[in-house]
Amino acid sequence: MKYAVLVFIFEVYLSLSVCANNLYIEKEKGSAVYTNISKASFFTRAFSIGKTEHFNKQRIMDLIEKTALRFNVSPKIAVSIAKVESDFNHNTVSRAGASGVMQLMKKTAKYYGVKNINNLKENIEGGVRFLKHLIKKYSNIRLVAAAYNAGETAVDKYKGIPPFAETQRYVRKFMAAYTGKSLRIKPERYVKHKPIKKIGNIYSNIGNKLW
Repeated sequence: MKYAVLVFIFEVYLSLSVCANNLYIEKEKGSAVYTNISKASFFTRAFSIGKTEHFNKQRIMDLIEKTALRFNVSPKIAVSIAKVESDFNHNTVSRAGASGVMQLMKKTAKYYGVKNINNLKENIEGGVRFLKHLIKKYSNIRLVAAAYNAGETAVDKYKGIPPFAETQRYVRKFMAAYTGKSLRIKPERYVKHKPIKKIGNIYSNIGNKLW
């Protein structure tokens, strides 16, 4: 009986500890693996849940929106990508080496002028600039998400969303974040590039249609 009680208390302690810390996401075999590395004391972490985390996420979302508008990219697209990539956790590092809110690889970050990949503003700006390029290249919002995840080479090769389980899930999650509901992905044909038009204050070739 005493052993069972001790096990129960220990499990509760672990649960609270994980909830109280920032969660760092690592991609492993297509699934998200959450790890907790905070060194703060248990009571400090247990009673700091929510308020600070909410503030940080909101601040990061606001920064993404402002950056997207500055580069004439849809804030909704940029925020949805960040949600799927890192859930707005600027400390996220994947096993593949992608870092930050926008999960930039070093090569991509360098190409888009990011000097410090761990700098929040630079990371977001690099991701938004990458998105702007993808929006100009593709005329389909799902292809934009697929290319952000799997790369342009894979999207061009398969003339649509690549048949990779991880990318298929990624696009579904992106569309769920973008629309607020789950959508089933159907086989996608490659869509020819369309001219960029001004929609409100945003320049895009996606239009009002999602696919």
